[in-house]
Order: sequence, then C-alpha cells, then structure tokens
Amino acid sequence: MLSTQGLQGPFGDFLYAVGFLVEYTLVRLGRTTRTLTGGLLQALGSLLAAILRPPLQALLDFVDSLRHPLRLFRLYLLPAAAAVALAWLVRSVLTLPFALRVVVNGQTVGYVASEEIFDSARADVLARVNSARQQLAADQGTLTWDVEPGYTLAISETTMTESEIANEILRISGSEITEGTAVYWDDQLRFVTTEGDHLRHYLHAQLQPWDHPEDPTLQASFAHGLRLVDGIYLTDSVVPYDQILSALQADDGAALQVQVTQRVTESAEIPFDIQTQEDSNLEFGKSETLQQGVPGSEIITRELTYLNGEQVDDQVVDVTVTQAPTPEIIRRGTRLQSGMIGKLGTGTFIWPVPGYKSISRWAILPRVHRGVDIAAPYGTPIYAADSGTVIQVVPMHYSWGNYVQIDHGNGYKTLYAHMSSFAVQVGDTVTQGQLIGYVGSTGDSTGNHCHFEMSYNDTLFSARDVFPDIPTKNPDF
Repeated sequence: MLSTQGLQGPFGDFLYAVGFLVEYTLVRLGRTTRTLTGGLLQALGSLLAAILRPPLQALLDFVDSLRHPLRLFRLYLLPAAAAVALAWLVRSVLTLPFALRVVVNGQTVGYVASEEIFDSARADVLARVNSARQQLAADQGTLTWDVEPGYTLAISETTMTESEIANEILRISGSEITEGTAVYWDDQLRFVTTEGDHLRHYLHAQLQPWDHPEDPTLQASFAHGLRLVDGIYLTDSVVPYDQILSALQADDGAALQVQVTQRVTESAEIPFDIQTQEDSNLEFGKSETLQQGVPGSEIITRELTYLNGEQVDDQVVDVTVTQAPTPEIIRRGTRLQSGMIGKLGTGTFIWPVPGYKSISRWAILPRVHRGVDIAAPYGTPIYAADSGTVIQVVPMHYSWGNYVQIDHGNGYKTLYAHMSSFAVQVGDTVTQGQLIGYVGSTGDSTGNHCHFEMSYNDTLFSARDVFPDIPTKNPDF
C-alpha cells in the first residue's frame, strides 16, 4: 500500500486515492487473468479428452479382448473376415464372362458377346430366308418360316460370331439347308450359289488388271461392295451359276465396276503468321522486324479414288505437322510528328502522308484550288485520315488521276488524288491510319504528290484549318 506518511493536506489525500485506485485495478486484473486462464485450460482439457477418448477406449477394449478369445473373434476377426469375403464376391461377379444365350424353340443355339451381334445375326437369317422366298416366288412357290430366335443372359467363356450363330439358327430350324456362298451387293444379299469357288475365281479375274500387290498404297475393290460369304443357306434360295453371271454382267457390268484407292503422301509448307506490335515511341509509317518469320512444314496424306481408271475423288485423310512455323513479329510506329493530328468539330484527323510536310500550296476556295498538295517521293504510303467507308476508287480520272474518297460517317469526307496505285476497294471499311494507296503523279499533275481534300456535308474546307502547324514553303497560300 502506497504510504502518504509525511504528506499533509489535500495533495496527500490525492496521492493516496491514486495509489489505492492503481493497486485495486492491478488486483482485479490479476484475478480476471487467473479466471480466464483456468477456464481456457479446462476447455482444452475437455477437448483433448473428447478427441482421445474413442481411440483410447478402443485400444483398451482390444487389449481386454486379447484375454477373451470369443470377444476378439466376435468384435474384430468376424467383421474383418466378412469384409474380405464381400470384396472377393464383388470382384468375382464383376469378372464373370457374361454372354447372351441364343435360343430357338427352347433349344440353345450358342452364345454371343452382345445384343448388337444377336441383332445382326437375326437380320442375316431373315435375309437368307427372304432370298429363298424370292426364288420360290419366281417358281410360283411359297415358304413358311416360323422360327423366331431369342436370347437370355448367361455365363459362358465361349462366344460365336454373327455368321456362325446365323448358320446354327438355320441348322436347328429343321428346314432343308445346304452349304453355299452368298453374293452381297450394296450390303444386300442378292444370290446364293453352290459354285462359290468358281465365282471367286471369276471375280478375282475382274480385279486382277487393277490390283497391284507390290504397291501397298493401292487397293482395288468392287465399287458396289460386291463380296462373297460362305455359310449355311436354305436349299430353296440357291440360284443357278449362269443366272448369277448374267445378273452381274447386266447394265454393262455395273456390279463389276472396280474402285481403286491410292494413298499419296507429300510435304507442304506452312506459312508463318505476321504479328504486329504498335509502338508509340516509333514514328508513324515506320516499322522494324523484331523476329524473322520461318515457314513450317507438314506431311499431307491424300486418298485418291479411281472408278474404272478415272479419278472421281481426292480427300485429305491425315495431316502431320513436322515443324511448326515461327511467327514474324513486326514493330509498327504510331507516333505522329508535331502538327500531324488535327481536330475540327466532331472529326479527328491525322496527316495522310506522315513524315512529309512539304506543301506546294494549300486549298484556295471556292474555285482556284480544292485541296492541299503534299509533295512526297513516288510510292510513299498514303493513310486514311480517319476511319470510315471507301465510297470511290477511281482509276485515271482526267484531272485527279487515280483517287480514293472516304466517307467518315459524321458528315466529313476526304479525297486522296494522283495515286500511283490503290490498296483498298469500294465498300472497304478502313480504320484511321490504314494504308489506302501510294503517292504518284497520275492525272493532271506535274510531280509526285498527294492531293488531299476535306469536306463537311459536301462543302469543301481547307485542311489548313485542321492542321495549322504544318508549315508551307509558299506563305501566300
């Protein structure tokens, strides 16, 4: 406690009061700190107990179960064994060789891998049946067919192809069948013959003049997909060999047209892109190449198709880039010299021949001289003073020679005359500073220069009003 012994009067009372207040505050702060610290430690202890209690309890239970084998088996070994068994069962089911068992009249025909193969085999059987019906119809006969194959899900490691299952369906149908060869034309079964070997020899002779086995890039085939398929067919569908030959040779042998495809591989150059970077530190109209462009290369594979020796198609089937092109990077200046930017009303313009300020004369309106003449060497670029639409590109006018006129869309128009050549066409949309042509001396001209006219609502005004800082060598103008 702060002592005030020796201090008398109001000042001593004041010091005592201050000392008491400080001491009391420190005591309260200490008590509050102890209370908060105790509460925090208690909360942390409760949290750790809640976190550690389950694993500790599990550990204690496991240690306890080691002393009781039945409890160990019931609580740990049995669930682990069940989990392993379940995993084995799922894996075994997923790896079973499922297939479709094809059934006709309750009798198993065979197994196929998918529903698509079954549908294709069923369609093949119907095509063979229809072939027999057509043949019998020509002989005033009929064919009754009531076999309808179906399928169920089964397990089988052995499956059959579409043709094999179709053959077995016919075998089990009870109909009169025979081994034969089907003639397919445009993916449709047209005929069945028992002279398949003779027919193959004949068709091979038709392909032989076009077939070149020593050249792997050439492949000969029949244009209408003529092909032979051996199998089991209804006896009533068999057609005499001579009748099949007559059908194939009809219409000038349309079914026997030979198609030859040839793969041709060639190298080609890939042009490089040009990337332009605008630089306000470089004078307008000037450019520098920062990176030279390098063409790339690619290998193009084309497939040529010939029909009876005449080319009928040419398609690109593969493109492989062997060397990517390197783009050319050009730095283009955008900085205009002093006085070459002008503003009048709502129009903002740039000097059409940047870098050249030699003026032979300005406009003397209304009739003496319509525009300003800007002297510059032959071929100097001429740029659009503002963005707009090109409304006139006139070659060899008697007075202006080659000239271009641009409508800027806000009442302003500009005209550029005596050009040596053009860089735009009528209808082009141009931006401010876009190249539109080159300086020349065409028409009524005594030297290379650009005659530049400006108008507002079709009334001419002098460019000197827009570019007052451009000097002239003839102050009278």
